[in-house]
Amino acid sequence: MSKKKIGFVSLYETEVKDSYVGTVLITDHYGIPLEFKCTHSVKATAIQKALYGERLEPYIGIELCAIPLLKSITNTPDFIFVNVPYLIAIRKKIDVPTILINRASKEEVTGEIMENTKEGKILVVNEYGTYEPVELEYHPDYLKKDTTNSLEDIKSVFTNFDLYEPFERMKKSVEILGKSDSKFK
Repeated sequence: MSKKKIGFVSLYETEVKDSYVGTVLITDHYGIPLEFKCTHSVKATAIQKALYGERLEPYIGIELCAIPLLKSITNTPDFIFVNVPYLIAIRKKIDVPTILINRASKEEVTGEIMENTKEGKILVVNEYGTYEPVELEYHPDYLKKDTTNSLEDIKSVFTNFDLYEPFERMKKSVEILGKSDSKFK
């Protein structure tokens, strides 16, 4: 495996629960940060809340946060993980495999890699048992292309670091920013 750059994109609700902060973290294949960027808090107006309805949060997450952040980074990732289901739709706007990642439930873990490509879900178990298994879900429109282009690299990188843990780092960073700067509250 050549050295890969891995992207992590998420959206976090601020401490006061009325706005969001978008984040992108790019790491090397060992999980070492190469680049981190985030938005200031994005708060919808009452009119936007009424007009967008249930589409407001995906609009904020994708159009106002994720896409601008991804356009601003200097380290282009080989694949991107998201932990918010609707963020998988950024795949339609970028040419990088974008994968929804979650911790696998105990019932799913059988000790081997299980693929359900009909639903686009793949269970990946760390071969050394070092990290909790993860469930990957690819965008259905790019399932075949993206699994072909990224799955073996993802399995390889998963031997180096916990693929879900960077989201915890980003959340902690947003919390720290929120406590020290009003632009992130």
